[in-house]
Amino acid sequence: MKISIRVSPQAQRVISGLKTDLAKKVRSISNDLFKSLKKFTPVRSGRARNAWRKKDGRFKFTIRNNVPYIGRLDDGYSNQSPKGMTRPAVREVANKYRRKR
Repeated sequence: MKISIRVSPQAQRVISGLKTDLAKKVRSISNDLFKSLKKFTPVRSGRARNAWRKKDGRFKFTIRNNVPYIGRLDDGYSNQSPKGMTRPAVREVANKYRRKR
């Protein structure tokens, strides 16, 4: 048994459009998550909040913070952010995109 699939030029345009839409959505999510992480980061000196960095790729992104105590802050060490930053930020962004379906 042989199965053959041919993709027409029109299908290629559709696929290209889907890839473009996906890249835009990934960029939008990365921007929203970056803003939320900064918002939920407690401030004493401002060092941890200002240390957030974001690197965008076409279909992926990386957000990092290299201050040595960021793990403690995310574990709820600060009274300003007892639930940390990542869980509330991810929850906020997830809720935003769930509503947009």
